Amino acid sequence: MPSLMLSKNDLDVFSDLGSHVQFSSNMYSLVRNGVLINIEARDDGYIVTTTDGDRKFHWNAGSLLSDPLFGNLERIARNQTILLKNQQIIGAPVPVNYNISSIIGNFSDFPKCPAPWKALDEWLREQKESQNASGTDLLLIDGPAGVGKTTIVREAALIRAENYDGSASLILQISSRGRVLQNIGDLIAFSLQDVRSNLTVGQLVSLMRHGLVILAIDGFDELSDPNGFETAWSGLNSLVNDIRGSASVLLAGRETFVSTEIIKRQLKSSLKEEVDRLASLSIRDPDPAAAQNWLLRQPGWSYELISREFVEPLFVEGSYALRPFFLDLIAREPDAMASDEPPASDLLTYLVETMVQRESRKFVEEFDPPDSSGASTLYKEYVYRFLEEVARDLAENQAESVNEDALDLIATVAAEGIIPNDQVNAIVRRARTMVFLANDIRFGHIRFAHEQLAQHFLSREALRSVGRGELPRYIRRNVFSRESLDVFAHVARGHEDVAFRFLANVRSSLTHPQRDRTSSNLAILGVSAVCALAPDDADLKIQGVTINEMHFPFAAPYGIAISDTTISVLHAAESDIRAVVFDETVSIVTLETDRGTRLPESMPVPMIIVNSGRTISNQREILEFLSPVVGRLAQEEIEWPEDVRELLSRIENYRAFWLRTSIDEADRQGRRIIAHPKWADVYDALKRLDFVTVKYKAASGIRTEFIHFRQNVNILESRELFQHLIEK
Repeated sequence: MPSLMLSKNDLDVFSDLGSHVQFSSNMYSLVRNGVLINIEARDDGYIVTTTDGDRKFHWNAGSLLSDPLFGNLERIARNQTILLKNQQIIGAPVPVNYNISSIIGNFSDFPKCPAPWKALDEWLREQKESQNASGTDLLLIDGPAGVGKTTIVREAALIRAENYDGSASLILQISSRGRVLQNIGDLIAFSLQDVRSNLTVGQLVSLMRHGLVILAIDGFDELSDPNGFETAWSGLNSLVNDIRGSASVLLAGRETFVSTEIIKRQLKSSLKEEVDRLASLSIRDPDPAAAQNWLLRQPGWSYELISREFVEPLFVEGSYALRPFFLDLIAREPDAMASDEPPASDLLTYLVETMVQRESRKFVEEFDPPDSSGASTLYKEYVYRFLEEVARDLAENQAESVNEDALDLIATVAAEGIIPNDQVNAIVRRARTMVFLANDIRFGHIRFAHEQLAQHFLSREALRSVGRGELPRYIRRNVFSRESLDVFAHVARGHEDVAFRFLANVRSSLTHPQRDRTSSNLAILGVSAVCALAPDDADLKIQGVTINEMHFPFAAPYGIAISDTTISVLHAAESDIRAVVFDETVSIVTLETDRGTRLPESMPVPMIIVNSGRTISNQREILEFLSPVVGRLAQEEIEWPEDVRELLSRIENYRAFWLRTSIDEADRQGRRIIAHPKWADVYDALKRLDFVTVKYKAASGIRTEFIHFRQNVNILESRELFQHLIEK
């Protein structure tokens, strides 16, 4: 693609305040940083002279704008390298699957490469050659949480920065970094600040227009507001119009809410299909065999370990253990996977528990207390308390990292009442080296090694604080995403006593509505908690609030009533929410469903339905979809008897866990499965069809049975199971 010509608009944003760019014939004149600059446009390029006597030739407008006089992209590249280098992936990357789809216009195939960020770098270079004149290229990078979208973009940005010579665009990755923002301009400004650039947003737009910088908006699906992402889409529309020329934009997020179909509809005022192009890069979990082979190359792993009875079931299609984030954690914990006990919780909680125990053992080894067992319990309590307080500090300051001095203070405060005074200083020195923490891109700052770890400890902190009657600032101000609500539900599930105290205070607080986000956040956290605890009566009344995202991580129990409420996004994929009562005053902007969704008769009609990646916005089609007679949900489902469907739904929600079949040893949700009248028949059919993994362990002379429901089988859609149970 030929380079764009320089324009007066490109230079206006670089001139000093109060001055203007003058253009006469083929000569531009402007004052920048108090220096008069003259630019002569010639057939073979541009000659730049300054009143200081400097004279320089640039062969095109891009070379001129990237010069230290203007964009100074070499400096940005150096700073990006310094910032991103300490997060660089070392060693063989987790082997994710990915594929590219051209939606508008034609793109080349995505290269096959073990490191997807190298493939992305190569692919972006190829597309520059075929980009349309005066067009904008958009690439959607989609995939579930923890699959590595952020890492792929960050590593590609590092490759460009390390090898910057002006021949390829830099990649500027922007994200909220913990802040509650919906304005893309604000995100750009913060990212420019991170790389110590003096560029303004307007100046960056000029550089993007000439293809000198690619903007990568990470977590675009999180830039939502009560109007259903209205602010974010409006900002993106304006940006696409402003950068038209030779620009490229990457959007990373969940495909459910940033699908190519949604992009085409939301950007209809700015996308020009005759010149613009749109593609989708879908990132998916690695295949089980590829994941196992990758683990075998990690220290401490062997065929024997991967084949152990409680490890092998993790590596099946659909398992969360295949997510790169979880694989990375698992790779560090071969000893945990060697346990003869199955995980008593979800995978993240189990791994966190194992890592905390190891950290507490390090303290025991260092201080060698007389009562090592009792001391280990105290150190474990301290590790949890310290990390919970770090998560709270980050959330309350809407930040992703904390400086080292503040971290030391948090470590000191967390030790009060737990650690003997003579050990506090030594413990504080070790706190920042815990495996859960890592160096941030900003020097002297520490962050959690992964966002889901931060969410886990913040969930523990929220249960504890709200459970004792406190309303932390992050409850009053922050926005909770679907992923954070999912983590919260799993944490609540493993801490029933604390979670029930939390719920009691949520119910009390919801009777006194707040003007800030307190009521809406307590409402959605309360929904996640009751779904996790599965009480006989949730007794949760939500009224008069505006909700960003509401998520049902497990089947909804009876007793949830919602009225006079606006919900921007309601996540009901793989959820049975038939027990929820919505009244006619509830409005929903976007409803997420899939083939496992079960909706109540009182379901409000949403403005948009997202069903397994397909977006429906036509009201007639939405009504047809929701209709119990002709709707897609009704057409596709098997006609299970109501009592069997109820049990199968409970089993679907339990697939992440090992179930102890002894009713005295099972947890609350497990007992609701085992005590069901149809359990014996269903369990027998599941075993016959090999839909469960059954393991036995002898303890204290008692043979305990553990079962794990296969995660690559949707039992509600299984015709084989239907035939065994109903048509036999």
